[in-house]
Amino acid sequence: MDVVDAVVILLHPILGFLMAIWLYRQWKIMKALKTKKGMMWAKIQDKKRSDIVQKHEISGRRSLLFIFIVIIFAVIADAYRYYKLDADISSIVSLHGWLGLILAFFVYMMYKSGTKMVKQRDEKINIGKTRGVHQRIGDFLVWLLVAVVFLGFLRLLDILQ
Repeated sequence: MDVVDAVVILLHPILGFLMAIWLYRQWKIMKALKTKKGMMWAKIQDKKRSDIVQKHEISGRRSLLFIFIVIIFAVIADAYRYYKLDADISSIVSLHGWLGLILAFFVYMMYKSGTKMVKQRDEKINIGKTRGVHQRIGDFLVWLLVAVVFLGFLRLLDILQ
């Protein structure tokens, strides 16, 4: 495997891991804001709640673009492995990939519920129900994220061998 092969194959895991850290921090900051305890709370307790929520909303708007970029690099890496490195088609399809697509769907659901919540807040409508849905999706998304990252690590080890 030469340098180009390594770069093409490693771009998706690197971007995916950075995306995972970013999503986890989003979730952890909002959990700390709710529970008012933990190391994350110590970092944000001096900031205004509205500023924290505003940064969360801005990051949430970017989430679909970021997950799309990570998926594009996964497709590019798999296509490269298939056409240039003669990988077997059965080795390209994996549980990691399917769970990654499910994760992308839940990021989309988070995006939709988040934008709905902002719209309801601006229209002075009670956001309690939408916030609950958003939080439950976020909690599930974090567990799914852990599974995708773990399976991705195992898959990377398998590909690099």
